[in-house]
Order: sequence, then structure tokens, then C-alpha cells
Amino acid sequence: MFSALMSLRVLLTFSLLSAITLALAYRPILSKLSIALASPYPKADMTKRFFAAMVDGTLVAIALIFYRNSQVSAYLVAAAAYLLLRDAAQGRSVGKFLCGLVVVNLATGRPCGWGPCVRRNVVFVLPGANVVAAFLEASTIMRDPQGQRLGDRFAVTQVVEGFGAKDVVTAVQEWWLDFIGRLDRNSRKPGRAVPSS
Repeated sequence: MFSALMSLRVLLTFSLLSAITLALAYRPILSKLSIALASPYPKADMTKRFFAAMVDGTLVAIALIFYRNSQVSAYLVAAAAYLLLRDAAQGRSVGKFLCGLVVVNLATGRPCGWGPCVRRNVVFVLPGANVVAAFLEASTIMRDPQGQRLGDRFAVTQVVEGFGAKDVVTAVQEWWLDFIGRLDRNSRKPGRAVPSS
């Protein structure tokens, strides 16, 4: 019992210290970090970014609820891994894919990979700092002309409009209508007469 209480106390102390440290250091670091590359991309739609964050946050919350109810640490690991690596799959998290957003590496112009993804999201897995970061990063996204937060500046990335679920649905729908149209044309062709012997 004593060791559990001590562990909880250490975790709370660490969380409080990391939250205070980030809160104090955020603005000075943000003002010192400048992006060496000029971004050719316009700021992504803020409504899309909000809904993408809500979807991603819901997925993490579900994993944390499963962890709380079952005490299976795999759910906690899954939540942390998703927070850290959510944009590594072609620059898209589940939320970004559903909203038609992509994280691009400004140095290459290609979707964000594993390294930049970890650099842009690491602050969200630090207990205490993650709570402060959620508010500070959201505030920075709103004010920044390119919509870049501190994590984007560390990773030299930017969230932009891109290929998403809507585009997939449209492409599948177009393919399906084309396929049905071909079937319909083939069914109307007159049949060949069978030669008599």
C-alpha cells in the first residue's frame, strides 16, 4: 500500500513539474524557433482540424477507458503509441484522414514520416505537460498564419488540406457508377444468333 501511494505521489509530482516547466518555457521556445523553410502551403481549415482532433482524442479516450475498466496495460500503451505515432501513416491520423488533412514534411514536401511524427507529438505523452500542451498548442494553431504549433516547428511540418475519406468515397462511387454503366451497356447488346447446322 505504501509503495503504491509513493508511486502515485512521484507521478503527481512529475506531472506537476512537467506542466509548470512547459507552461513557463513554451512561449520563449516558440519565439526562438523559426522555420528555416518558407511554407508554400496555406493554413488548413480550422474546423477540419478541430474535428480531426476530436476524433483522435476520442480514440485515445476509449483506450484509456478500457485501461481503467480492465487494468490491462496494453490499452495504456496503445493510447500512448497512438498519441505519439498517429500521423506516421502517410501523414494522416484517423481523424486527419476522415477530415481530409495531411501532415507534410516542409523539407521534402512529402507526407510526414516516423521521425517527424515523434518530434511533433512527443509533448502529448508526457504526463502533466500533455494537458498544458493541449491548450497552448491549440492557441498557437489559431494565431499562427500557417497553423503551425510548437511540435510542427520542432519537426518542420505543417498540417495541410489533402486526400481523405471524402475523396476515397467519391472515387469508389465514381468507379461503381462506371462499373454499373458498363454492365448495363453489355446487357443491352443484341445476342448473336447461333448458326444452324
